[in-house]
Amino acid sequence: MNRALLVIGLGIVAFAVTLAVYVGTHLSNEAMTVLTGAACGMGAVLPAAIIGALALLRRRDAERAVPPAPYAASQYPPVIVVASPNALPAGAGGWQGMYPQEFNAPVGARQFSVIGEEGVGR
Repeated sequence: MNRALLVIGLGIVAFAVTLAVYVGTHLSNEAMTVLTGAACGMGAVLPAAIIGALALLRRRDAERAVPPAPYAASQYPPVIVVASPNALPAGAGGWQGMYPQEFNAPVGARQFSVIGEEGVGR
């Protein structure tokens, strides 16, 4: 069995080398550059893809191994506090009264000057 796998593996390697030599001698320089760039790009992405796949498999195995814990009686349920409308300070429109007066003051009219035009906006 091991000897058969060795022979098959060597055959595949010999085929790949022969194909690479044949393609390398028949392609133009531009096509060879594109092919080399694609091969280098795949080689650069391969480690990240392997690490990502291993992390995904490890997370999936960890989720399967640990069942979710049931609700424990010693834990308190979440508390939600809602302020009543009477709790807000009285004043100009409820929430606006909570800020200092200078923040609530109306803003004056704004004036704009267009560069290159004389006397417009003044």
